[in-house]
Amino acid sequence: MTAKVQHPHPDGGNPADGSPRPLDETRSPAAPALHILTAWFRQELVLLLREPVAIFFSLGFPLVIYVFIGIPYANEILPGGARFIDVMFPALLGTVAANLLLMGLPIYLAELRIRSVVRRYRVLPLPGAMFALATLLSMLVLVAAACGIVMAVIASQHGLLPTVWGWRFIALTLGLIGWLSALGFLIGTLPAGSRTIQALSAALFFILFFGSGAAAPIDGLPSAIQSILQWNPLKQWFDVMIGVYAGLEVTTVQWLRLWISLPLSIVCVFLGLRFWKRA
Repeated sequence: MTAKVQHPHPDGGNPADGSPRPLDETRSPAAPALHILTAWFRQELVLLLREPVAIFFSLGFPLVIYVFIGIPYANEILPGGARFIDVMFPALLGTVAANLLLMGLPIYLAELRIRSVVRRYRVLPLPGAMFALATLLSMLVLVAAACGIVMAVIASQHGLLPTVWGWRFIALTLGLIGWLSALGFLIGTLPAGSRTIQALSAALFFILFFGSGAAAPIDGLPSAIQSILQWNPLKQWFDVMIGVYAGLEVTTVQWLRLWISLPLSIVCVFLGLRFWKRA
């Protein structure tokens, strides 16, 4: 027997037995997709906001890095001529997105799957992909809020460079978020328990994060490890974003390595959708 899950349904029903509330027969089954997506998005956003501790940690994590690493060396001039804070700023934005999309999103999807909430939604005459999209969009709201906090703090304390509003930097930021969303979606749909997903997502995040040089320089590591870390996808995103934002040189090799994320994202989405249908 399936355990009872108090998870509200898009039509507002939440029966005591946990089963989906029947759709109103007066409602058209061909309701516009936008209205369906909006309803599910509001529901998922409300559910996320019911976890204030998790939200505080997600929003506060990059600020902790800024306080202990950014403030002491903010105005230090690096060899390339850029301030340390200008090099750190793109990495802080990327860290915000990676924290929420590589840890928060997979764990949330895994919990819904383990609790059989996804199966309950499937009895509704609604496409399952709509629910996945609504869940992702609600998580992206938190990403946008966290990025806004980082930008406000850096702008008020040190000032932002004009390149932050350039189309190349904006496109790179959105591309990074898209890649992280695809990878996080795949991890969350893997056929494994919630604890396994939690451990896997945490391990992946911290390996990519510390291997990108965002927390501490990797120049002191052995050359063999540095060569391996050059293929760290998160590091490749940070290198190009930092170069574009701070006006540093971005090599052709760095751009080409960044394009590897495109086929990787497609594969993640394809596999994630297959696992999602079997959940």
